[in-house]
Amino acid sequence: DIIQDADGNERRCGSLRLPAGFVSSIPPYGSEPNQPLWEDDDIRSVVTASSRMPARELFGPRWILDQGQAGSCNPTALAAGASRARWRRGVRDGLLFSGAYGYAWINGGRDQGSMIEDDIALAQERGFCPLDLVKPTMIYRRMIPPGADAEAAKHKGLNVYKFVGDWETRMRALRTALAAGFPCVVAVMAGSGFSRVDANGVAGVDRGSGNHACLVQDLRWDGSRWLYDLVNSWSVRYGVDGCAWVTDEHFKATLGPHQFVAIGSFDELE
Repeated sequence: DIIQDADGNERRCGSLRLPAGFVSSIPPYGSEPNQPLWEDDDIRSVVTASSRMPARELFGPRWILDQGQAGSCNPTALAAGASRARWRRGVRDGLLFSGAYGYAWINGGRDQGSMIEDDIALAQERGFCPLDLVKPTMIYRRMIPPGADAEAAKHKGLNVYKFVGDWETRMRALRTALAAGFPCVVAVMAGSGFSRVDANGVAGVDRGSGNHACLVQDLRWDGSRWLYDLVNSWSVRYGVDGCAWVTDEHFKATLGPHQFVAIGSFDELE
């Protein structure tokens, strides 16, 4: 889908649905001993603790990416999540990764979007290239500059987990992962409603099965509902410094057709 954002810019959304009968190769979240699913009361106690620093304070406007008019939302969200996971692991050099690099390798020379599983497989095989080497407009393989592949190979080690089960279980897994500090890639339906946020910074809900991938970096409890801290890839002009709050309602129709994943860790390999 191509939409106009709140500033009148054309945006190609580009998140492709899972094909019918698709079997994921990604392990489910909760499949390892250190990934138990938490109850909502436990999640609330973690995210409301006075000692918890919200992700927006850790990762300010500098960390917001812009996919431009390309349909590279999935690899851009994944790159943004990997950058944050790397920082949380203790590598505090602030390196940002390129979404266009991965997109150029998998799109077959056509700007038609991608599926998150393909982006993950490419990142695990080739790594993440720094953003200063591959700009968002370099979405075709012929544009990749010399040395980019060698740089990307320095940044491998991505570990990703999918959310499985019924609606409630998958949403609880999403909340657990976010409370544990794991950034997550999700799908939303982007249209005129999503393009704008209200006075509380909450994005509007558009009806549909999902056409746009975003990063979710945190969540909070406002006393009556969960609010998920969504990081868009439309520059800092979107929402509040590039972010918006979204609700369960944003995921009601998108969690089925699309794979939601948690970036559990990012351990670079030599």
